[in-house]
Formats: sequence, structure tokens, C-alpha cells
Amino acid sequence: MRGRDILDKAEQHIGERYSLGARAVFSNPDHRGPWDCAEFTSWCAYQTYGIVFGAYGSDPDTADAYSGKWTDDATRKGVLIPVEDALGTAGSFLLRKPNYHGISIGHVAISRGDGSTIEARSAAHGVNIFGSAASRPWSGGCVLPGVDYDRQVMAHAPDRRIIRLARPYMEGTDIRRVQERLAALGYEVGTIDGVYGPKTEAAVLSFQAMKGLLYDGEVGSETARARASWPIT
Repeated sequence: MRGRDILDKAEQHIGERYSLGARAVFSNPDHRGPWDCAEFTSWCAYQTYGIVFGAYGSDPDTADAYSGKWTDDATRKGVLIPVEDALGTAGSFLLRKPNYHGISIGHVAISRGDGSTIEARSAAHGVNIFGSAASRPWSGGCVLPGVDYDRQVMAHAPDRRIIRLARPYMEGTDIRRVQERLAALGYEVGTIDGVYGPKTEAAVLSFQAMKGLLYDGEVGSETARARASWPIT
């Protein structure tokens, strides 16, 4: 079993629909979506290697994938690897555990080994190939037991300024600009003061839901690019 084999399976599903919380029966080879990130990666892992991973339960007919369970299983089985290794390892997985970097929702993607990923990302993008994985906030990576990988190391440099709810609250003129634009669109951001508090985060979440973006409450590169085209159409 080779690490690159899973990429062939995953790429057969490019363009299929994303839905947060969607379920897929791992043993069903004909599933064509909708997917959420963890169901997509766990289904691909089972269909490629016959391994149930990143899910509650071991029965491929009933197992329920969860992004946090990917980190749990990787830790328990001793296959957790640094992000830098996963970025350069085709067929490995990039993990963001829930509540990492203040982002409540976790995420899982398949690394293509060249700094790009294939993943079920958001309602706006569905299943697709994405670049710039090295600039995104990942908590770790993992490989699957019994699978052979060709590994190399690739630098991991997340965006230095990812606006998110933190303690203490983040402040800055960039946050004020986000608040001003959201307020102009009719979102309730609270006081326009350049402070990223709960009301501003709620407005960003509403914007992400409307645009079908990754629903994480942070203004990273994807939401920032979408913001450049505001107002919402």
C-alpha cells in the first residue's frame, strides 16, 4: 500500500458537494457526496486501504468520522507527524484539531506532497485541490499504519496575522476595516473599535455561512480574499 494511492481515489471526487456534518458509509464505494472534511478523508482511507481511521466505531458500515478523532487516533497509534513532514508527504494527512488557534471547528485534508491538498473544504468549493497549505494553521499531520510513504520536509509558515477570537482580544486597524465592511453590509458587529470580540466573530461566521466559506470564525486568507469582493452577491 502506497501513500500516493489515496490521491487517485480522492481525485475521482473533485467537484462533489460539501455539507458540514454530512455522513458517508465507508463501505459504500459508490458514495458521491455530500461530504464534510472528516467523512471524506476517512472514506478515502477505507476505500483505498481498508483502514477505519479518524472515526468513532470500527465497523465501516456505521463508523462516524470526526476531525478531532483523527488527532486522537494518530496519537494513540503513534503515527502523528510534524506538519512540515505532512506537507511534503503525498497521501498523508494535515490535521487541525478542534479549538486549535482559537478555531472551534477542526479540519482534515489530504496532502499532495507539494504544498497543496485535496479536501472537502466548504460549501463554496466542495471537494477540490487547493494550494498554499503551508500558510494555513495546522496542529499536526499523520500517516496511516501499514502504508508506505515517500517523505520529505516542507517549511510550514502559517499566516502571521490570522484574525480570530483570542484572549486577550486581538486589536488593530485591520480589524476595524473588517468591522466597518461588515457593518456596511448590515451585520451586527457591536462597537466599531478595532477589537475582535464575540459580536464581531459572530458577524464573520454569518458572512462565512452566507458565502459558503470554511466556517471557522477567523479572517484568514480565504475569508480575506472573499472580503475583497464584498458586498455579498
